[in-house]
Amino acid sequence: MSGASGVLALSLAALLAAAPASFLDAVVGELNGKTITASDIALARALGLFGLSPSASPIDAAAVERFTDVLLALEEAERLGLEAPAEQVEEGWRAAATRAGGIEALSAWLEQAAVDPAWARRLVVADLRWRRFLELRFRAFVFVTESEVEAELGPGEHPEAARARARADVVERAVRRSLTDWLAEARRRATVRGLLAPGEQIPVPFPMPSAGERPSAAAAQQGASQPSSP
Repeated sequence: MSGASGVLALSLAALLAAAPASFLDAVVGELNGKTITASDIALARALGLFGLSPSASPIDAAAVERFTDVLLALEEAERLGLEAPAEQVEEGWRAAATRAGGIEALSAWLEQAAVDPAWARRLVVADLRWRRFLELRFRAFVFVTESEVEAELGPGEHPEAARARARADVVERAVRRSLTDWLAEARRRATVRGLLAPGEQIPVPFPMPSAGERPSAAAAQQGASQPSSP
């Protein structure tokens, strides 16, 4: 099955064009008639996008639900016309490469895993849109008072750096609360279907990138021509 199945609902067919069909994949959910595949989630994890941490753990119903929440936010970002400036796209791509051990390491891993670099870059663009949506829709409307900072820190004198961290923590909790409420409403309006039963797991369809470790040419060629083992 193709790696990208038109999953991102903003301009889904354009955003995630078909990826190479040389790895095993599975449809794990649907959002408003668009499919969500294991490879969608696996690649987002591998690149450290959408607040996901790199993980080779199997994909379960909770992972599908978390990714569906991302797609709901991306649909709204599309409705609002939020775009990612070109310079931010390059910065985002460099940041993803850094998490994978550098540009060369990322390029080698994409080749080994038979993942189209253009697909990976489109996910980076989607991540930037997602972050911009959170910033403009939620974070920009959080106002933290000094009393809230004091309550967060507790009694005593605190350096400015500690106060800044406390303020940021208060903001992020408020953003999470508002986002949770928004997602609950968005889910009620959407057609959402998870296809994994409780306890069911799907192995990641390709290996995780090994930061800083460039595979040999032979290994890259083998990865590009054969399905990954579950």
